[in-house]
Amino acid sequence: MQCILIALNRFLQEKHGSKMAFLDGNPPERLCKPIADHIESLGGQVILNSRIQKIELNADKSVKHFVLTNGNIITGDAYVFATPVDILKLLLPEDWKEIS
Repeated sequence: MQCILIALNRFLQEKHGSKMAFLDGNPPERLCKPIADHIESLGGQVILNSRIQKIELNADKSVKHFVLTNGNIITGDAYVFATPVDILKLLLPEDWKEIS
């Protein structure tokens, strides 16, 4: 996924990035929407424009839920967390920081 995100970032910054044989249209419509549609087709939920305040863990150090800055709690069987690495580092639970 990192490779896709790096390429996407470059093409989003280029005036004609979507014409460089990467996508046959604009990135949100041709790349992001199909990913979101696939997640939703499998029963998942895509939540946009939300900021995570804290990652709460279970006793076994797995994710219990996400706490959003608006107070909502997000629970699930699996999570996709799209954020810059430096922000992720600030949000990592202490129990995860020891993991290489």
